[in-house]
Amino acid sequence: METFFDPVEYAKECVRKEVERLMPTEILFATVDMEKLTIICSHSRTYLEQNFVCTKEAKELECSPTTKRLWKYPEIRDCWLKYCDENGVKNK
Repeated sequence: METFFDPVEYAKECVRKEVERLMPTEILFATVDMEKLTIICSHSRTYLEQNFVCTKEAKELECSPTTKRLWKYPEIRDCWLKYCDENGVKNK
């Protein structure tokens, strides 16, 4: 069976390798709280609570071992960008 060169897959693999090389291995998982989420999203806490963090996708990324609400990062950032695209949200 003959295999063909796929430039997109090659580029993805190059990017993955470079990210792995540059990222410290001890930082594998990080979280952000509501304060940081408001900074990342450039929207108010009230807006995020009423419109975004209550969505199924955002709730799935919440990981709060205590009473403080935390979300997986960078996954929540990607979830926010998808939410913006689907709902026509403009960044301030």
